[in-house]
Amino acid sequence: MRPKGSSKKSDRKYFLAIGIILVILAFGIVAYQSRSYSQTLEFNGITEINQAVPVGNNVIAFAGTQGNGNLTRGVAGLIFLSNGSYTLFNVSDYFLHGAIYSISYNGSAYLLGGTRYGVVDNTSVLIPTLVLYDNGRVVNLSRDIPNFYIPGQILATSWADGYWLVGGTALTVMDGRTYQVPFLLKVKNNLTDLTPYLPSYFLSPISVGTGIYTLSSNGSYTLVGGSHLFNFTMAIYNGSKFLNITPSLGSVLTSAPIPGGWIFGGFNYSLNDTEITLTLLGVIQGSHVDEYKLKYQVGVITAVSYYTGVYAVALRIPTVNNLTGVVSEEGIILTGRSPSSLVTVYVGENESINSLLFTGNHLIGVGYKATPEGKEGLLIILSE
Repeated sequence: MRPKGSSKKSDRKYFLAIGIILVILAFGIVAYQSRSYSQTLEFNGITEINQAVPVGNNVIAFAGTQGNGNLTRGVAGLIFLSNGSYTLFNVSDYFLHGAIYSISYNGSAYLLGGTRYGVVDNTSVLIPTLVLYDNGRVVNLSRDIPNFYIPGQILATSWADGYWLVGGTALTVMDGRTYQVPFLLKVKNNLTDLTPYLPSYFLSPISVGTGIYTLSSNGSYTLVGGSHLFNFTMAIYNGSKFLNITPSLGSVLTSAPIPGGWIFGGFNYSLNDTEITLTLLGVIQGSHVDEYKLKYQVGVITAVSYYTGVYAVALRIPTVNNLTGVVSEEGIILTGRSPSSLVTVYVGENESINSLLFTGNHLIGVGYKATPEGKEGLLIILSE
């Protein structure tokens, strides 16, 4: 782990380069002026952090991936913000050759969802993997997942009002063709498959580009979000039935509760250029959806969060160096008092911010930083 901290034509190029540097420096001052302190840590032992949840004012729990040569495995544990150290739960053996994509916490236990490679009918396939971690005790719930969802991956988990929800995507073969299907599971005393009860627009017609990618609960109600074909799919689950939300163009990847509803993000499709995706940000109140345009229109929203009147949005955008032509990506964090008044507070080159959360007086972002040697787990601490 390491902390981040002669001719007239030639003259024109020189002053152009200096001008670009000054613009970048000025942008950096503007970007950070709303936060008095920021710190970035890179974790050499962790390849990527996919999600994090608050445990205490100075402790967060995380889920991600650890790579060592050709061997990858899912990892989860605790990060201590006071000194940047971390400790791992003893769950990685359940996610060998795989990853943990989601972690949720109910105040005493953690539910971890992801995937691992296993052999089925002499073929190596992705197997959806679900583990409950409670005070050092590990309960493997994977065997309760219906075999119909193999091959598959768990991409989202959430603690609701006395039960867990689990969402993901699976592959199925019909008439010699491979399709994707979403799945939604409920874990209480046992595991119940809610997929047949999803609104029909989650499932029909059978196709590709289909899955459940985000679950966020406010206690009694949970937003279920994902995509089907070229449309985003969302519904609100109250423990027994679903409230339909009209699908529209795009894909929902992330969501968070706000007063009276949810904020969600993902990407939309450009009708003019199939090579790019457009940022998608919206708010749900009841079954009504309002979408908001950002100044960053090209890219994808990777994480959203909300706490006591402050909205936070992370996105990943493509960038091109005008001098070298090199294409890279930037991870960006925006905050504001409303989705329509967001300002930039963080920019990181070659970074992806996969999850955002508030804890204490900190806004935390986790994800990865791309380096010449590969990916490294990333922790961003923004303080008031």
